Amino acid sequence: MKPQGSNTLHINEAYRFQPGRPFSLMLKPVGAECNLNCAYCYYMPAEPALKRPGKFNVMSEELLRKAIFETIKLNNTPEVSFCWHGGEPLLAGIGFFQKAVEIQQEALAQENFKYGGSKTIINTIQTNGTLINAEWCRLFKQNNFLVGVSIDGPKDIHDAFRVNRAGESMFDRTMSGISMLKEWGVEFNTLSTVNTASEGRGAGVYAFLKNIGANSHENPRFMQFLPVVAPDETWGVSAEGYGQFMKDVFSEWWRCGDAGKVYVQLFDVALANYMGMQGGLCQFNPVCGDVPVLEQNGDIFTCDHFVNRPESVVDNVFYLGNLKTQNFEELVYSPKIANFGIEKRSRLPVKCQRCDYLNLCCGGCPEHRVVKTDGDYNINFLCPGYFSFFSFVSPFLEIISKNINSNFT
Repeated sequence: MKPQGSNTLHINEAYRFQPGRPFSLMLKPVGAECNLNCAYCYYMPAEPALKRPGKFNVMSEELLRKAIFETIKLNNTPEVSFCWHGGEPLLAGIGFFQKAVEIQQEALAQENFKYGGSKTIINTIQTNGTLINAEWCRLFKQNNFLVGVSIDGPKDIHDAFRVNRAGESMFDRTMSGISMLKEWGVEFNTLSTVNTASEGRGAGVYAFLKNIGANSHENPRFMQFLPVVAPDETWGVSAEGYGQFMKDVFSEWWRCGDAGKVYVQLFDVALANYMGMQGGLCQFNPVCGDVPVLEQNGDIFTCDHFVNRPESVVDNVFYLGNLKTQNFEELVYSPKIANFGIEKRSRLPVKCQRCDYLNLCCGGCPEHRVVKTDGDYNINFLCPGYFSFFSFVSPFLEIISKNINSNFT
């Protein structure tokens, strides 16, 4: 029996079926193409041909222009966010991004903003760091790009599953890219997968990232940790291992007095949810679906985690359509993407609904709900890890929230 009332629509979610809802756009200028061959890459299992070496296609200027103009036009907000992703987006070449920035400024100059103010463009880009040089740093610095660098930890952890096509280490190239960003004063954060090579080494990984993760000791560090959920693969982290990893990171963070100096995304989101505010990370929000994904060829999907399915594109329930031939507004405000976001909450199993930490976890990412239950919706694979972590940090969240509230009374 499915949970009673699981398919009901909350009144505060009805706006998702109306045009005008703010959204961010993730763009993949070269699709899945990459200069690395990471074992855990989520593009690999279903479509390995996408990772082939050699010549590849780059998003056309016509498609790029349409996506940028429409995104800026439809977002009736002071800020409009573009997230450049991949594969490895830097393979598109620096000229592509120079043109993207030029188009953004052109769109800003032409658009008549309904809400009556100016708009700020926010560009973020996720890269493995191996292609970064002075020219890239100049572009990032001059145009205020926030750069996310994928690095899993010290060399032995990073090299365990992140190598090039020849199986060679790329750690030094990544570290060189980070050094260049620091030299140029480019704002960046680190994104680290948590996999089997990471398990049991949370404190050490945290210390390593803290050491490399800022331009100077006066500037804060920003870290993200992404669990690799692949139960049948040698690199997939265990639920318990992930929970312990994050507890060890938190313990080291707390022991060092790093609050306000080092920002770990999961800690910030947990605190915001604990205090009843918007956490800002889709997987820990009650509903999701605010970041549609535009692929190199114009295909648009509801979420980055669901672009690569074994079925054909037209049969993929997460496929919205193609920007080359369809109306962008109809795609991003499709009932299909609204339903996708709301089903995150409406398909919570009873165990989640009764959990003491539902307000912190919100069931996690729908992609990870793979553990079958009798007569109920699937449970998140990471559930035991989340429960362990959130129960561990809750007393600390209480201390932090009281300190914050006392400063505003």
